[in-house]
Amino acid sequence: MSEHAEALDLEPGVAEERRMPFLEHLAELRDRIRNAVIAIALAAVGCYLVRGVLFQLMARPLLTAFMIAKKKGVAGQLIFTSPVEAFLVLLKTALVSAIFVASPVIFYQLWAFISPGLYSHEKRWALPFVVVAVGLFVGGGLFCYYFVLPPGYEFFLTAATDASVQLMKEIGSDIAIADAVQIRPLISMEEYFGLTLMLLLVFGVVFELPLVLSVLAILGIVSAKSLWRFNRYAILIFAIAGAVLTPGDLVIGQLAMAGSLTVLYNLSICIAWLVERKRTAASQSNDEDPSDPSPSTTALQKLDPP
Repeated sequence: MSEHAEALDLEPGVAEERRMPFLEHLAELRDRIRNAVIAIALAAVGCYLVRGVLFQLMARPLLTAFMIAKKKGVAGQLIFTSPVEAFLVLLKTALVSAIFVASPVIFYQLWAFISPGLYSHEKRWALPFVVVAVGLFVGGGLFCYYFVLPPGYEFFLTAATDASVQLMKEIGSDIAIADAVQIRPLISMEEYFGLTLMLLLVFGVVFELPLVLSVLAILGIVSAKSLWRFNRYAILIFAIAGAVLTPGDLVIGQLAMAGSLTVLYNLSICIAWLVERKRTAASQSNDEDPSDPSPSTTALQKLDPP
């Protein structure tokens, strides 16, 4: 064991891992990316085999909005405008679904890449890191699917149908003119699935914020006090991020992202506070460790014969 390793109280070989050359880091990164890509490719094959089920799941928010619009007298339809559009949409849906399915492998490869630079007691957090990361990533996608997409599409299609109904009232009983100017939502598969899949990925990624800030708090890089002091600026940044990261003019998606990021940020502050409290309690317990010999015990030991 080297002197550097003894000074840091590390396991044999950890100090050498910390001094891994730059080219070896690149080779390690290449291997981790390769493993993640292989996992995504295998998951994509499986997802493409069940593409019909995935198509129904992804189209459900829009179909629900179509049903609401139909009750108001406007029939919507999902269409494709090129021969290969439907195939490419199904392929893209399988690929994005594969990212969610292969997320445990992806986050494990991420942990395996950063673990050589950690202490031996820190490497025990591999399983909790992967579980929490996958839970937040999938949870972000589910939050978008159930609480962002349905009200968003219903809002925009309802606005279009309300405009159509108002137009019909102004036209009156002239059926020929009414049929010519009636608003019909004809949604392209590429536009709808592109927006939907993008939102699912974006929400999955931004929901990793508590994990990132918690890791920084554990490492002592940030503190609960500093995070709380930055809270007002963070809300402004989240509002801007919601407007930038949410494609199109989906106002509900922008508000949902900004609101969820604000909640997750304050949750990170609570986690950082708990981490600091635990660290303080641990340091106090070490200062008051009963295993340390008291002065009276040391004196008795000096009186004992060898």
